[in-house]
Amino acid sequence: MLRIHFTDEDLARTCIAPTADPLWEIALSMFRLAGRNGRGSFAAWRGRARHDLARRDGLGMVRRVLSPLFPAGSSYFPDFLTPPDGAHGLGAGVDAVLSTPRALLRRELDKLATRTGTPSWAWGLADGRVDAFHHLRDAMCGYFDAAVAPYWSEIQGMVDADRARRGRAFLDGGVGHLLAGFRPVIRWRPPVLSMDHPVDRDVRLDGRGLVLIPSYFCWGAPVPLADPDLPQVLVYPIERDHPLAMPKEPSGRPDARLLGPTRAAILRAAVDGATTGELARRHGISPSGVSQHTQVLREAGLIVSRRSGGHVIHTVTPLGVALLTSCRSMRREPFAD
Repeated sequence: MLRIHFTDEDLARTCIAPTADPLWEIALSMFRLAGRNGRGSFAAWRGRARHDLARRDGLGMVRRVLSPLFPAGSSYFPDFLTPPDGAHGLGAGVDAVLSTPRALLRRELDKLATRTGTPSWAWGLADGRVDAFHHLRDAMCGYFDAAVAPYWSEIQGMVDADRARRGRAFLDGGVGHLLAGFRPVIRWRPPVLSMDHPVDRDVRLDGRGLVLIPSYFCWGAPVPLADPDLPQVLVYPIERDHPLAMPKEPSGRPDARLLGPTRAAILRAAVDGATTGELARRHGISPSGVSQHTQVLREAGLIVSRRSGGHVIHTVTPLGVALLTSCRSMRREPFAD
């Protein structure tokens, strides 16, 4: 059992990360690739990921470089692999990993050695060997490009939908209502947040606050950092209502069926998240009419819909945002004859 203790200052500084974190998605998808947890839910993705890694000669790299750092069946992997800089994108995150102080690298690799064993090449990180850093950088970037990047738009769309639902909970009842909404995987009994965890321990935030990071590849229980003295994060699983599909290529021009005036207006209104009832009131149409339009937008991959209590909240996916941006550009720059 993990128990996280809050003060009033911690509650004021608790937030949900605005995006999925590519470093955490690398880490947790590695466990989905090799482990048994979530085998059925991730079966299609795992098959495609292995195929794409093999096509790029990346399976050997995964087995040799990454798998020992994210050992299947273990509850521990080094914290230096998921620094907070991942919130700013893969490049910033990998740069931060490669800039980890040697003393910290040595300490965490020693800890890994006592748990599952540290691969021989990784000791070169603590020794400052350039080739070891190149191995790690190429492995992380290559794995992300093959196994995660093709699905990033869909993952972020689900994250945006999760944030919209939890944002509503915060607006309705504050941070306590937000934390209570994570049941049953997380239990909030003020001032303690508790959850199942392989190690029984208490973490006292002491004014640092907590960053909640939504994750597609997180399975079951949320995942904290191993070191309680670091700035604290908690990675939690978002709702997955369907397996990841290969992304659809957008058509070369806006589809008239899709971007009629009503659907275009609904798509724009869903940028900040909106319920079916709100869309109906805003556009003067019936809720059933809104549902018909949102079904078309959802099937096209332009919005995600999530139920929250008695409401369904619709949010725009990155593909939907790109389509709206493209249409605005076309209105500003008409085609020449």
